[in-house]
Parts: sequence; structure tokens; C-alpha cells
Amino acid sequence: MSTTKQSQRNIKWVEGLRGITSALVISTHVARAWDFWLFWPSDKNGVAPRLLQLPFLRIPYQGRIGVPVFAFLTGFVCAYKPLRLAYQQGNVPGSLKSVARSAFRRPPRLVLPAVVATLFSFVLSCMGAYRAANHCDSFWVRFDAPDPVPFRENVDRLFTSLLTTWTNTENIYDRHQWAMRPLLAGAFQVYIVLAATIGMRFKYRILVHVLLMTYWWMNVENLTETFGAMLSLGTLLAELSQHRPTQTFITAHQKILTYVVAPILLLVGGYIGSYPHEHEDWTDWSLSLHNFLINPAGDDSRGSILVPKGANPGRRASAFFIQCLAVSVFLSHSLQKLLSHRILLWLGHHSFAVYLVHGTILRTVGMWIVYGISGEPWEPAGKNEDGSQQEQQWIIPKSRRHKMVGIVVFTAVTYLAAWAWMRWIDTACAKATMWLEKKVFDDEEDEGRNGFAEKGYATHHMNGNGTLLRPGENCRTDRSQPPP
Repeated sequence: MSTTKQSQRNIKWVEGLRGITSALVISTHVARAWDFWLFWPSDKNGVAPRLLQLPFLRIPYQGRIGVPVFAFLTGFVCAYKPLRLAYQQGNVPGSLKSVARSAFRRPPRLVLPAVVATLFSFVLSCMGAYRAANHCDSFWVRFDAPDPVPFRENVDRLFTSLLTTWTNTENIYDRHQWAMRPLLAGAFQVYIVLAATIGMRFKYRILVHVLLMTYWWMNVENLTETFGAMLSLGTLLAELSQHRPTQTFITAHQKILTYVVAPILLLVGGYIGSYPHEHEDWTDWSLSLHNFLINPAGDDSRGSILVPKGANPGRRASAFFIQCLAVSVFLSHSLQKLLSHRILLWLGHHSFAVYLVHGTILRTVGMWIVYGISGEPWEPAGKNEDGSQQEQQWIIPKSRRHKMVGIVVFTAVTYLAAWAWMRWIDTACAKATMWLEKKVFDDEEDEGRNGFAEKGYATHHMNGNGTLLRPGENCRTDRSQPPP
């Protein structure tokens, strides 16, 4: 099998990785809602950790990996087709046109589904469906659930949320949409880099991607490792997947890459990625990891290469793990084949829908099962005799069994809703985007003619490739004899 065919076949792993990531997002938010202690290295200081609090095993539940993986995949997918057109098929104009069309499609393909998801949550809020979430003992769920307000104020809040989702990432009805704006901006980061480097030689394009990764990693502003570095890594690996010598080398050394290099990367990355959300001083392993990553000098004077001083330790640790994971999958055909399993492909096809609907379902159906639909009995805290504020008492779960049932039902309903979403809502959004694209862009078979007509040029004054004729040039392209 040629290197080109091998690369094209293995592109399916992208969808499989996306499917696993969407499932991990669900597991993370279940832990946040009903077992927040999993984010710590143990339940209490001096207490032995539970099984799922140990390194490696804690990764699916502690969060911080879902959105960065989506950012990496955005960089890879947005760059893959234009690079294939430019360097495998030698069609640079076609590559630039692919970038232009992809850049046009990206906003409606993100905005339209996000608007529909927000509208669903708004309707549920008007019906009082979040009462149990508003009164439960999970701070994270209460923070995510919209507070009950009068209908007119609810409508005003809806329009505000539809706007602020794309301005400051705030959406009262679905706070999980905070990642939509940076993912949209990140896609355009990829498009700009592609357009700027499309004419460069290979080694200089690679240098640009490496410099961008270095810049985003050394930048300690919020979320730079979550989006900027991940997007650049995705674009870099998309470049290397088109490079025949790189693919030939990987194919020739598959055994050592699959059974030695990839496992080492996963072990090292997984251990560092296990860095806890907080209370890292409660266990020896997490304290030693803290000293290695955040305080190597022992006096808090500087950070490390992986976690520069001023950066977010947890996100940096998780980002390093994701980078190791991405490189491992890229190097190992066996991992690519594993991620191409049809079940994972199905999960990946429904991943965006899962991301949009799971939060609303968790805060309604999941909370109803665990706490009761009414969210009662509950009373707002009053004042003590001395005028001080009383501590608010929240309703507690009915039982552990209710939690187990809630997890199962919530997961089943989420994927059922995601299937329905992809069949009807996403299809409608895709058709709307396609209609817009056809209205805005010239038809590929009649390229440029409508655009020239809008500028006042008659189409019969263009030659066969859609450009203006030179003075004295005849518009006929089927001339059997040369002009005199």
C-alpha cells in the first residue's frame, strides 16, 4: 500500500478520537455533578486515595482534556484537505479556494446548532425544569443551571446569551458553550496560517508551525495551551501526514514506534497529565509532581519548561498529555486502526451533538432522578437573631442507587438525543449552510462570471477561464484558426 493511501485510510482515527473525547466529557461532568472528590488526589488529607483517584485512572474523570482535544482536531481537520490539494495534487489555487469555502462554512456550522441548543434550554427554563438543579447540593450544577426569573427577563436574558456566547463566552442557558468562540477563532487561526504559508517550502512551513507552538506554550495568558498550542500541533501533524518521506519513515519503523515510542509517550504524558485539580499536597505522588512541574527550585521563584511561572498547572499538565497522545496516535498505525473502529466512528459522528445537549439533559433529567423533579423541600436561608446570614441548606441525593440510575439514564438519553439531533437538526443546519454557500460563492463550473457581472462586466467579455479578455482578444474559445 502506498504512503498516500495509508495516510488517507488512517484519517478515520480523527473521528474515533473525537468520539472517545465526547464520552470523556460526559464522564467528567458526571464526576463534577455527583463525585467532585474525584478531582482531588484523595477525599481528605491523610486518607488513602480511592482507585479512581490514582494516577492514570483519574484522567477520564478529572476533566481538562475534552476541549483541548477538540482544538487539536480542529487544527488537523481544517488543515488536512487544503494541504492535500496543495502538495499531493499540486493544486494551490484549489487549496486556497478550499480554505475560503471552509472559512465561510465554519461560523454557521457552529453558530446555528449552538443557537438551537440555547433555545431548547431557554424553553426548559421557562417551564421551571431547572428547579432541582437550582436547589441541589452540587455547587457546580447550581452554577451551570439558569436561575428562575420572570418570563420577560428570561427573554431578555436569552438574546443576551445568544450574543455573549460569541463575544465573552458567557451563555447562561448552556455554560458548556464557553468553548465555541475560541474554537471558532482557532479555526480562523489555522486558515490564516495556511494562506500565509501555502507558497513556502516544506521545511519553512514546519518551522512556522513549531514556532507557533513554542509561542503559545511560553505565553502564560489564560487557555493558550488549551487552544493555541493544540491548534498549531494539529496543523503540524496535518503537514507531516502529507509528507511522503515522513510517512515512509513511520511505515518502515512501525514496530519500534508502536511498541516502544508510543507507550513511553503515553506513560510519561499520562503520569504528568494526572496532576490533580487542587490539594496536590495530600498525597506523595501529587506533591512530587507539583515540585517537579511548578516548584523545581523549592522557593516558588520559577516554574519549569512544561509549566512556566504564571501558567495554569492543571491545564498545562493535561495539554502535555494530549500532545503526547496525539503524537503517539500519529506514529502508530495500530492505534489509528483501533481508533477507526466503527463504534468509535459512530460516537465521533455524534460528538458535536453530544457536546451541545449533554449539559441540558444532565441539569434536568439527571437531576430529576437523583434529587426529585420538584427540587423540594427547600427554603432560602434567612437571618440569624443577630442579623447574620444563615448557612443555606441544599437538598441531598436520594441515595447512591439513584445516582447510579441517574448516570445510566442520563447517558442513554444523551446519546439518543444526539442521534435525533444529527438526523434532523444538524441536517437542517447543514442544508442552510450549503444554501448560503451557493448564494455567496460562484458556481465552480462557471467560476467568476457572476462576480464580473456584478462589477458591470458582461460575461461575454471573459475568456474560457473566467478572466477578462485583453483588448482586441476575441471571446470565442473554440476558434479553429488562429487570429489574424
